Amino acid sequence: MDPEEAIDMADTNRCAECGGTLQEKIVTYTHPWGQKLYRFENVSALVCVQCGHVWLSAETSRLIDEAIRKPAIPKKYEQVPVFSLPELAGR
Repeated sequence: MDPEEAIDMADTNRCAECGGTLQEKIVTYTHPWGQKLYRFENVSALVCVQCGHVWLSAETSRLIDEAIRKPAIPKKYEQVPVFSLPELAGR
C-alpha cells in the first residue's frame, strides 16, 4: 500500500489529488502485489466524487498489507483475463 494513500479519515474531507469532496463508501478494493492481484470486498473508504480516487484509513491499509503478508484463507478465488492493449490494437 502506498503510504500516501493511507490517511486518517477523520482529518480530511477534501481529496489531496484534486481538491474534490470525499464521500464515505463501501468499495471493492483491488491491490497488486508483485505478480499477484488481491481483491478485498466490503472495504470502508473515502472516495473522491470528482476524480474517483480511493483513500483508505491507515488501519484498513494495515489490515490489507497483513492479509497479503500472512496469507489468510480467501473467501473465494476468481480467474482474471489479462490483455495487452497495444497487442490488441495491432492485430
